[in-house]
Amino acid sequence: MRRISKRTAARKAECRQFREQLRREVGRCEICPHDPSQAKFGQIVWTLHVHEIARGGHRQKAVDKPYAVLVICRHCHMERVHGSEHWPEARQLAVLKKSRPQHFDLAKYNALIGLGPDRITEEEVSLW
Repeated sequence: MRRISKRTAARKAECRQFREQLRREVGRCEICPHDPSQAKFGQIVWTLHVHEIARGGHRQKAVDKPYAVLVICRHCHMERVHGSEHWPEARQLAVLKKSRPQHFDLAKYNALIGLGPDRITEEEVSLW
């Protein structure tokens, strides 16, 4: 039995280069900020993941959009952000704005989600 659909597998292959390049460019967790290249002997080295800020059906649209993803370590991905009500989209967008302001674009993010230009406001992002 196939774990993912052919369509999803094709989409992952299509954006693999973008995601690898972004991981290399950022080079550290945008939340904690763990840097795998600075790990000392005996430390746990958490791999870096590219996490889509968009949720549900919008997630696949976000996989190759720099304004809709974060680079985070495995620990932050699994223990903090994934499935946590403490990390709403506005908070994740605030991390993106602080870490990579050149990629932060709230208008593009809201357009990607498609629920109106004020779905997430600048004020909500600023609260975090």
